[in-house]
Amino acid sequence: MSEEEAFKMLKFLMFDMGLRKQYRPDMIILQIQMYQLSRLLHDYHRDLYNHLEEHEIGPSLYAAPWFLTMFASQFPLGFVARVFDMIFLQGTEVIFKVALSLLGSHKPLILQHENLETIVDFIKSTLPNLGLVQMEKTINQVFEMDIAKQLQAYEVEYHVLQEELIDSSPLSDNQRMDKLEKTNSSLRKQNLDLLEQLQVANGRIQSLEATIEKLLSSESKLKQAMLTLELERSALLQTVEELRWRSTEPSDQEPECMQPEPTGD
Repeated sequence: MSEEEAFKMLKFLMFDMGLRKQYRPDMIILQIQMYQLSRLLHDYHRDLYNHLEEHEIGPSLYAAPWFLTMFASQFPLGFVARVFDMIFLQGTEVIFKVALSLLGSHKPLILQHENLETIVDFIKSTLPNLGLVQMEKTINQVFEMDIAKQLQAYEVEYHVLQEELIDSSPLSDNQRMDKLEKTNSSLRKQNLDLLEQLQVANGRIQSLEATIEKLLSSESKLKQAMLTLELERSALLQTVEELRWRSTEPSDQEPECMQPEPTGD
């Protein structure tokens, strides 16, 4: 891509695809993503989830770079390119699907390790060395998975748990003030998110309106061209009929019969 095209693609990823949220200073979105991945791992690979929990290994110890770099920090470039293709096609939930597929396909090997250091080292160092067969298997599994509803449910669940955690402990005046300030800050962020979404939506509306205007203009030109062609067709048909009529019309002057010359006796 040219520099301008690359910048437009970056803008599309950050705003339209929503990746910008996970790079904010508080990284709250990344925390939510790690919780969602943990819950999905519990749903799809319970034995692996229990094994990791037993050794106090949360997704943030190994999966944070996957989400922050779209797997580019540790995986082969060809695999990363395929991941980006799927992100453009299906959205950011692809990152969860790829993570689940990778962990699930390497589950027997991960379960063989029995301490935190070797498990984390395996996931960070050995797991990313994918062969072509493993890569294609992962891609195919991603297209077969549907986790959209689970992701939404687990995001809501995370917020509810955070609120319950705060509400369950008695608060001093300072803590109440801190809570109100955090709530206020959260509301401001939500307003900014909504404003960004509104700007993106307005941009799309303007783009669609411009496209519609171009299509209407093209439609008008095509109708005019069709009308011109119909007139030309009618004129040509009329000319053909006239030529046919002239070719079948009998001649006005018949040729005179040849009379034999008289002969003298």
